[in-house]
Amino acid sequence: MKRYGILANPAKHSLSPVMHNAAFKALHMRAHYEIFEVPENELAKFMKFVRNEPIEGLSVSLPYKEKVMQYLDKINKEALKIGSVNTIVNSEGFLYGFNTDYLASNKALFIDMKGRHVPTKDPIAVVIGAGGAARAVCYGLLKMGIHVWVANRTKEKADAIAIEFAEMFNEAEIHSNDLNDLKTGDILINTTSIWTKEPKIRIQNLPYFCSSEYVRKFKLVMDLCYNPLETPLIKAAKRIGIEYVTGDKMLLYQAVDQFELWTGKKPPVEVMRDALEAEL
Repeated sequence: MKRYGILANPAKHSLSPVMHNAAFKALHMRAHYEIFEVPENELAKFMKFVRNEPIEGLSVSLPYKEKVMQYLDKINKEALKIGSVNTIVNSEGFLYGFNTDYLASNKALFIDMKGRHVPTKDPIAVVIGAGGAARAVCYGLLKMGIHVWVANRTKEKADAIAIEFAEMFNEAEIHSNDLNDLKTGDILINTTSIWTKEPKIRIQNLPYFCSSEYVRKFKLVMDLCYNPLETPLIKAAKRIGIEYVTGDKMLLYQAVDQFELWTGKKPPVEVMRDALEAEL
């Protein structure tokens, strides 16, 4: 029985096991996907365990998408450019790192957005957050030729992404600002873990980027969080009639690409989608 799983902290809320175990079952594979909720002070020990047990493959989520890179033997060029890893393949104790998040965010926005009213010429995206997920989202947007403003509570982290990616994309249109001076555009994307960390946040304490006043300035909204599926940001978009993409879409697409990297098999996408939707 081959073992796979998600490395995160917290991780018990994850719906990745639902999708991957449904896919293994559909393809009659002797494999199982489980949850590895690992404290930060035990990360190094856990990565040795992954090599030796072995764990054939890992999904990587908060807060380890950047931290786990130091424990890998090889990282593919896209993940290196992004500066974060969300997928690990274990090949006989040799650990490879990949990033399927940037592909997943683009698919969630553009494959599923037929008929949505985003300009085809010079669209602007505002990305909230500056962690591993934000880096992947910004990278994907820039590859699509979309102008990006990245905003974060700690502006220095947003600055770092803007400077690094501007150089990488030959002076591409990427800029930074803080949450007290938000720009506007066509697409608004939240990549932060605020809803996971503060699931019972009071309405009066919601960040400004969730306000109707701000959200109505966009044409499309996406939130990477899928638990809850209807985050305060998604609720704001629904309330004022703006098109939106919920976090389950990106979750599905990144898992589909992970599955193929791990197994070399064509993923049963509809099986994975149905399993995910049944749990939401």
